[in-house]
Amino acid sequence: MKRTYLSFTEACLSISGNVILQNVTQSILLDGVLILRGRNGAGKTTLLKALLGLVKPQKGKVSVSFEPSCKKRPVLGYMPQKVGQAAAMLPVISHVVASLEGHCWGISFSKTRQKRALELLELTGAGFLADRPLGVLSGGERQRVALAQALASKPDVLILDEPLAALDQQARQESLELFGQLREKLGLNFIMTSHETLPLEGLSYPIQEIRLEKGRIYVEL
Repeated sequence: MKRTYLSFTEACLSISGNVILQNVTQSILLDGVLILRGRNGAGKTTLLKALLGLVKPQKGKVSVSFEPSCKKRPVLGYMPQKVGQAAAMLPVISHVVASLEGHCWGISFSKTRQKRALELLELTGAGFLADRPLGVLSGGERQRVALAQALASKPDVLILDEPLAALDQQARQESLELFGQLREKLGLNFIMTSHETLPLEGLSYPIQEIRLEKGRIYVEL
């Protein structure tokens, strides 16, 4: 697994008058799951969008990168906080195949794509949902499907926006365990946001926590 870093270089980021980063320079080695904590409205989602290149800092740079000796850039996967319900009556496997195709719905998909989509669903523990309509799934089940979609790009780092917010205690624990399994099988690192303290006891993989507050990044020990 390549050494991967979350880096801020003289980064200034704000939106609608809300200062998210104020001249931050910092480098954090990713190793397992990095949890970005902060109150609601602190700018966590905007910061994730900056990492994905969807929002540009007013000054400086925010990035995820491999160690300097590696010329390749890491591939980032993304799962938003609110999973869309477009084409809710289509079967789950169609949604994952569409992510593999990288475009909107087609009339038919190749058997190769369908096989790969089923493999991704199996990875996230959602293989048994393949033929069910997306719209009938529970929140935890939809999240597993969304994870399978996010894995379609073969990411090095998976970025998750509040992935546990709408889940009950059992589903949260299952999701945290699933992240560890995906890290073990695929060599992934994760960056995820949360507005609250999470139950992290008993997990078998490294957890890092940082806090976004008043334009600064604080590393939680």
